[in-house]
Amino acid sequence: MSSQKRQSTLSRFFTTIKPSQSTESTLTEKVSSKSPPLPPPPPPPTASPSLPSEKLLEFGFDGTKDSTSTRTTTTKSKDVEKRKSTTSSGSSFSSESKPKRPKEKRLTPLEKQILELTEQHQDKILLIQIGYKYKVFGINALKVSKILNIMYISNDIEDTRFHYCSIPDTRLHIHLQRILSHGYKVGVVKQIESTIVKQIEKTSKSSDVMRREVTGVYTKATYLGDESNENTKGSWDGLSSSSSSSSSDVPEYIVCINEVSEKQFAIVAVQPLIGEVIFDSFKDDISRQELETRLLYLRPVEVIVITNGSSEQISGPTLMTLKLINHNCNIIHKSGSPSENGNENENENENEAIEAIMSKYLNEKLVEYYSINFSIPIQQCFEYLLLYLNEFKLTNIFTIPENITNFQDSKKYMILPANTLNSLEIFTNTTDHTTKGSLFKLLNNTKTIFGSRLLQKWVSRPLVHIQDIKDRHQAIEDLQSEYNHVVDSISNFLTKIKYLDLEGLLSKIHYSSTNNNNNNLRINRKQVYLLLSNLQEILILVQKFEKSIKSFKFKSSLLIQIFDELLTISQTDIIIIENFLSMIDLSFIDCKESSEQCRKFFKRNSFDSIELQYQNIAQYQQQIEQEQLEIIRKELGNSKLKYVQKDGERYLIEIRNNQRDKLSKILDDKDYILIKSTQTITRYRKKSVTEYLKLLQYHEEMLIKTCDEEFQNFLKDLDSNYTLFYKIIKNLAIFDCLLSLTTTSSLPNYTRPTLIDDDLTILVKQARHPTIEQLRPNYVANDININIEYDKNRVLIITGPNMGGKSSYVKTVALLTVMTQIGCYLPCQNATMGIFDSIFIRMGANDNILKGYSTFMMEMLQCKNIISMMSNRSLIILDEIGRGTGTIDGISLAYSILKYLIESEFKPLVLFITHYPSIHVLEQEYPNQLVVNYHMGYQEIKNNTPGEIPEIIFLYNLCRGVVNNSYGLNVAKLAGISHDIIKQAYRVSEKVKSDIELKEYWKFAHSLNKALKEGGSSSPNQLDDIDYYILSKHSSL
Repeated sequence: MSSQKRQSTLSRFFTTIKPSQSTESTLTEKVSSKSPPLPPPPPPPTASPSLPSEKLLEFGFDGTKDSTSTRTTTTKSKDVEKRKSTTSSGSSFSSESKPKRPKEKRLTPLEKQILELTEQHQDKILLIQIGYKYKVFGINALKVSKILNIMYISNDIEDTRFHYCSIPDTRLHIHLQRILSHGYKVGVVKQIESTIVKQIEKTSKSSDVMRREVTGVYTKATYLGDESNENTKGSWDGLSSSSSSSSSDVPEYIVCINEVSEKQFAIVAVQPLIGEVIFDSFKDDISRQELETRLLYLRPVEVIVITNGSSEQISGPTLMTLKLINHNCNIIHKSGSPSENGNENENENENEAIEAIMSKYLNEKLVEYYSINFSIPIQQCFEYLLLYLNEFKLTNIFTIPENITNFQDSKKYMILPANTLNSLEIFTNTTDHTTKGSLFKLLNNTKTIFGSRLLQKWVSRPLVHIQDIKDRHQAIEDLQSEYNHVVDSISNFLTKIKYLDLEGLLSKIHYSSTNNNNNNLRINRKQVYLLLSNLQEILILVQKFEKSIKSFKFKSSLLIQIFDELLTISQTDIIIIENFLSMIDLSFIDCKESSEQCRKFFKRNSFDSIELQYQNIAQYQQQIEQEQLEIIRKELGNSKLKYVQKDGERYLIEIRNNQRDKLSKILDDKDYILIKSTQTITRYRKKSVTEYLKLLQYHEEMLIKTCDEEFQNFLKDLDSNYTLFYKIIKNLAIFDCLLSLTTTSSLPNYTRPTLIDDDLTILVKQARHPTIEQLRPNYVANDININIEYDKNRVLIITGPNMGGKSSYVKTVALLTVMTQIGCYLPCQNATMGIFDSIFIRMGANDNILKGYSTFMMEMLQCKNIISMMSNRSLIILDEIGRGTGTIDGISLAYSILKYLIESEFKPLVLFITHYPSIHVLEQEYPNQLVVNYHMGYQEIKNNTPGEIPEIIFLYNLCRGVVNNSYGLNVAKLAGISHDIIKQAYRVSEKVKSDIELKEYWKFAHSLNKALKEGGSSSPNQLDDIDYYILSKHSSL
């Protein structure tokens, strides 16, 4: 560039250009005619560079059109007007002149479409398919770019609505999960028409933008891996919804809570992955302990809370409980019922209104089923869940009544309260909240995802019917007894499918069967084939061992039922699975492109509609490859000419450049279209071939569409056999759980407990804590001797030094009870166990800041719940009741609560840990060893150095009697507290102890002296004081 040109260019940016008089006067007239005169301009500042957007305007680029076309249409006068309007100072505008307003940007059809979609779906992040990418626009693009750590692109466009970030379409499934994990609702927008179909069918103008629609809406709990690519590993392996989730992951529920009143609640929870529906009605108080228990089981990620019409917000205790369980939980508040019609007090009208809404999503038979079997509060939960799940196309989760279960069924199993789950570390430990050291981790040796899911239910719901427990124990004994090749073969099969969630795949088929949108099927072809082929394989395996199964000598009715059902299905219904598989062409597995998999999934001649499209394709292929090729050969005088395919372009002919001049006239006259030219060859396509090729491509698109439609019908046929497939999977899951319990029960020194249904006996020889012994060697075993056949040893008061093993002992008792009723063997020499229907534990010192409760308040609320919910088959464990308040009040409450439990008509079994020695006198108040004092063994080593505390050695064994000293100073020493502080504390402790003892001696001496003087006329109170002193001194010895 010459210096003159460079100077000219720079002056356009940095120098104020004075327009000619004629141009200025014309511009002034135009501006003045449209707007009132402007005030005189301010004094001109020093010249400054234009903004980047202004520079672009000066060069004729407005950001919406191609820069070349813009420059061509921009005249000199327009260029001057732009410069004048963007120049900040230095121009000689008159007082009447005003800069012309910038011309409004014209939106392209695609931009208009993006804005329309964004306007219609403001509550979600939209991933819009444009070419081979999915793009996010506007403010949502900024959020997504931060989540995915990808580039946020503005392209110097001032309109932030079109700033974007993008991801490849092949990575949609992976990135979508990452966005959903942050709690967002996401809509996937796909292009639902192709260029060729648009041209042939002429559904819209050729200039119109491609039609796009929201084909799927997802949240964390409702995404089932729908957008996984056919060729991804997760898709082939058939993993559950998250594809990367492990079998130990907590299920993700969507929960609807109905706050009927301050104390009455209804709840319905759905797990979309497996189609499970759980309901319950219950009473609760301000502590929301019952609600917390249910939420702890369900671990919801999305919650709908219904409040009555008079309440405009969720109650504080309910909201705090939800945040306590999952602070990232998405909470939606709904006031009243969507079916309210002004007669909300009339149940009949309310019922009719609910039925009207349900009938939009369910058939008449199902609506009647829900109306008859569930109360109105439960029906309202169903109603709101139907409305909520409709957006995600999951309403048919309510179409299988067999999947609907009650949260609590006292005749079958017990529900462990939230405090019990946490204190016993059933699913997670209390240290880092992982599964390490938990009971579930010990018991979970399952081989499959669906087996682990069922075992989690078994662990959280111990059985209460003695025969059901015996069946599981007997199944373990049968599986342990001797090697069985049938059991081993099925076990190997389960290991083979450890990453395949058959239960989840079956649910996906059910959802997809009613989804009319082929762009958003919940399951892909490979997953369908995996499900069917593995179901066939297990049935063939059972058929193979038919004689062995019939000759089984199993005593367990549970095992007999599993093998009998599988054998019956293999003999009568395997033909159904074989018929489905006979329609599938296995060559589709090797296809790399999803469109090719679609075409080759079904065998030829399986469907007339597909064959019709194949015939049309063959017809046009023949036209192009035979008739048109023959014409081309004659025209170009080359009998050996063949089509070539390059860069995805089909049916091209290649002509060397040195022959092109000779054939130029023929190529022009015969309508040959130039496709591409290189240094050596030029590629053409004849115009008539192009027309036939369009028709061929159209029918290829129609073939894919037809294959998708037939695949949809195929899924409907599969879904009609849902019950059959579910029965096979359920039996496999039960067998997997029994194998898992057998593995744990085969650990060293585990034994089958003897069950007693008559009383609450717990007699265990050399009992060990099941999880601690796995983490620590040389665990000290203890005997458990609780036999209340004659109302003896029903209440155990346990004292002892800190860190002596008191909590470990009572947890061992509770865990052995839970393991027994789950159906597992116990870590001990031998055991005789009674059957409990509830286990309550009050342990630990935890406040609840979210609920606004202090440590002591939480302690008292938990005690109140235990007292109100206990039964005649309850195991109650109380740890240091009353320690959260003053000593006098604490002792008084501990004494009164324990005495109430002793005298209760329910007569529960109670283990009471305390550091209050005075409570031990209850042993003397109740005869026949109803209350017994125990302590954890230790050995005290006296220290001859004055002022030094004695050393103690913890023995961790349970001994009869009471201990007055908790040896807290020794624990402080172990914790590393300064030696000087401990010495000072020891001196104070000894002085206080001697003062108390001296006071007790004087009180005793005074009472004894008065009694001796008065002889037989002593008052009962005086005699009680003497008895109390003598008994306390005797017990301490």
